[in-house]
Amino acid sequence: MKPKKIFGTAICAISLWANPLLAQTTVEVNTLKVEGLVVGVPQKIDADFAAEHGVTVPKPFHFTVPTDRTKNIKVLYAPEVPGYAKYNFATEDNRLRSSIHFIPFALNRNVEGDLLQALANVAKEGFIGAIVDPDKAEIDVTRQAEVGPYQAVEAIGRYAEADGTIVALRVVAVAGEGETEGLIAIINALPETTGMTKVGDIIYVDGSRALGTMRFD
Repeated sequence: MKPKKIFGTAICAISLWANPLLAQTTVEVNTLKVEGLVVGVPQKIDADFAAEHGVTVPKPFHFTVPTDRTKNIKVLYAPEVPGYAKYNFATEDNRLRSSIHFIPFALNRNVEGDLLQALANVAKEGFIGAIVDPDKAEIDVTRQAEVGPYQAVEAIGRYAEADGTIVALRVVAVAGEGETEGLIAIINALPETTGMTKVGDIIYVDGSRALGTMRFD
């Protein structure tokens, strides 16, 4: 299936960036919650989406794709990408600003125990899996977060592409209390096109704003 554009012209997919990956297993318990008005296009990942794209959606959800800051948006759907879909936000001249990629996961609570620690493991594994070369990546922080009413853990860091371009990376694992089905959101951002002055600013890019509107159905 060809990519579907919400607005603007198509952009080329861009891979994820940085230095030796830190072996972090602990979680900072200082809950981060980013709130703000998001104007955009509602999206649903549900039974209809599953039927259209040939995937399984054990935990349906909805969210809003922000369109107030970026008009050039392209979506890649399964099976072109793993999981469900990847939303790319670009400049008018087709340079990537940020992206968000949604992938489901399942927890074995009998094995993984505490929800926060289980989510931390998923977030870290997702971070490593999202990059080509772990030796050129670094996790700056793994911490507790919130996505709406749900507990989450995020791993935030960076990696370097083959041409030396630095990309900020935020991987968020989220699940409802008592739930075994969850969602990974992989968010990439280019500092030079988003105005970021530090890696932590990735929580304010369009990809992160979309995640903030996510709610399970």
